[in-house]
Amino acid sequence: MLSWIPLLGPIIQGLSSIFNGFFNEKIQLSATAANKEIEEAKVSAQIIQTTNDDVCLRIMRDCVILPVAIWTMLIGWDTIIVHHWPTLMWHPEKYPDSVAYLPYVVLVFLFGNIGLNMWKSK
Repeated sequence: MLSWIPLLGPIIQGLSSIFNGFFNEKIQLSATAANKEIEEAKVSAQIIQTTNDDVCLRIMRDCVILPVAIWTMLIGWDTIIVHHWPTLMWHPEKYPDSVAYLPYVVLVFLFGNIGLNMWKSK
């Protein structure tokens, strides 16, 4: 009556190898995606490090960042301080629609640069 039990071993072993192969493939795909993201972050950090000593690039970067930083500061000033002293309002102009993305790009660059510096200092 129990003579069929030896047949279960190869069936169970076959099923477990199928499941192991499936999960190993998923793990390899996840590892490959993680390695790709790490390599992209390394390349980005390398570009920032390589161009850090270029004086002309730093001047151009500061020429783009300074007006946006001042504009953002004035908007923050008008949003926070105006509640207490309305006469100190600056009324900064709104960016034209063609370059309305520029303040966000600059802020992402600044926060991204801070994040990369914090990552490197770990």
